[in-house]
Amino acid sequence: MAILKAEILAHLNNELNRTETSIDEHILEAMKDLSLQDKFIWIETQVPTIVGRAYYSMPLDYKKLMTIKIDDNKPLEKITWKEYQKAIADKTSADYSEPRCFAIHGGFWYGYPTPDAEYTATLYYNAFVLESEGGTNAVDSIDTYFADIYRNAINCKTKAQYCRSKGMKDTAIAYETDYRQLILPPLKKLIEREPRNVECHDLW
Repeated sequence: MAILKAEILAHLNNELNRTETSIDEHILEAMKDLSLQDKFIWIETQVPTIVGRAYYSMPLDYKKLMTIKIDDNKPLEKITWKEYQKAIADKTSADYSEPRCFAIHGGFWYGYPTPDAEYTATLYYNAFVLESEGGTNAVDSIDTYFADIYRNAINCKTKAQYCRSKGMKDTAIAYETDYRQLILPPLKKLIEREPRNVECHDLW
């Protein structure tokens, strides 16, 4: 079932004997922190390429890129910024083509070769929680980011944030300890890990 902020509020009030009416800021901090702890949130988004434009902005909620595909073709190879710079040396518009590789630098991803047409680039990446997206506050759509299995983690971290803000240092530490030592480890074990292989490809 969906995680609702009203349920988190009721849980906190009940456990800490409080009568708060809004703890949105603490819930948001808990969501942000949880999203940064591991690869818990995966996003798929599409970006149309532009003829002659090599660089495109990374998504605002980007944390770690998994892969990029052009249309339905095989995933692009990821290369370093130095490899990209070597690849584009002395290239002209005559060398434009469908990208086969990409590099990440300074908040942008760069396709190589530079696109010669409008392609649909699909980005699959690991994300973190933004305060709001598309006019909707993150705390009003928690289930967009986290399934029910993360309920205990969000409850616990929210209480830690709340207690810290109220000067309840010992209680905050106790909740933080539970969050990091008891709740997060089992959740991290659910993440499927892929073996990392490093390959060398001749690009130019």
